[in-house]
Amino acid sequence: MFSLLSYGEVLIDFLPGDNGHYYPMAGGAPANVAVAFAKLGQNSFFAGAISEDNFGSFLTKALKSEGVNTCYCSNIKQANTALVLVSLDKFGERSFNFYRDNSADTKYDQADIDNIDWQELSIFHFCSNTLTSTSMGKNTQYAIEKAKENNLLISFDVNLRQQLWSDLTELPERVTQCLEISDLVKFSKEEAVYLAEQAHVSYQDYLVKLKALGVSLIVITDGANEVQIIAQNFSATINVPVITPVDTTAAGDSFIAGFLFALTEQALPIESPSSQVIIKQVLEKKSLRKLTALKSALEDSDKVDAAIKFAAKCGAYTCLRKGAFSALPRLDKVN
Repeated sequence: MFSLLSYGEVLIDFLPGDNGHYYPMAGGAPANVAVAFAKLGQNSFFAGAISEDNFGSFLTKALKSEGVNTCYCSNIKQANTALVLVSLDKFGERSFNFYRDNSADTKYDQADIDNIDWQELSIFHFCSNTLTSTSMGKNTQYAIEKAKENNLLISFDVNLRQQLWSDLTELPERVTQCLEISDLVKFSKEEAVYLAEQAHVSYQDYLVKLKALGVSLIVITDGANEVQIIAQNFSATINVPVITPVDTTAAGDSFIAGFLFALTEQALPIESPSSQVIIKQVLEKKSLRKLTALKSALEDSDKVDAAIKFAAKCGAYTCLRKGAFSALPRLDKVN
């Protein structure tokens, strides 16, 4: 069985109710991915710092109740839980006001990372919100290096929140450093266009540049429009379900978790005889066998197509419900 470690922030989303009041709900992109992966039926771990305030206790219980292993979380006494005020327009699209100044989630450090048992993990997933300061960026790079040393697949959902950056001039370089060492990268088209503008190139030229970095698979979502996929040996566009969204909160997180789940389902067994010979004779470590299986699936256009279609169903399901954790589907609901 494959195991996911999702690294980053868990926080409180204040979501608007029908009566105009706001209600606190567990959220945070990496935490959403951990929960979505667990709800689909795979082993899921979350690594992040959680406050010991009342909201922090609420978040820890919420993660555990959804089946996420929190053994790699650290408890922070001297910092509050980060808060996000989420507003929805008439189309269910979100805007955010973040309250994250020196909050607990920013305090996960290299000592915490050193406590992770990497051998029990298969996939390392992260987003750009742990790159927004120099110290968090260094810690994230350290975690990625540890994951790569231990043969984990690196999954990067860019998930830009520019308002969290104290210095936006540092954003392109830090994101690019992570792109260079990731196996799977997900953007929204809006994010890819923004980064192309920062690189002073066209959108199409930016995609060529991304491919040249050696990323195994690039996935670009665009709301209700087609998903674009770019691999080293193939590219395609795939339709998504037609829906009327209620709340797009966590839809992208549901999508990438669904894709990673479907990828693990596609990765076993490895059907190519040549791959079986290589694994048997050369790749002795279990972790390396799993990484090879996952990368092989990323390079198979049929498997990627099936995984994207499943992921799109997950994202659509989430858009039809309010909230984050509660809106993420279980496998029987997607099927």
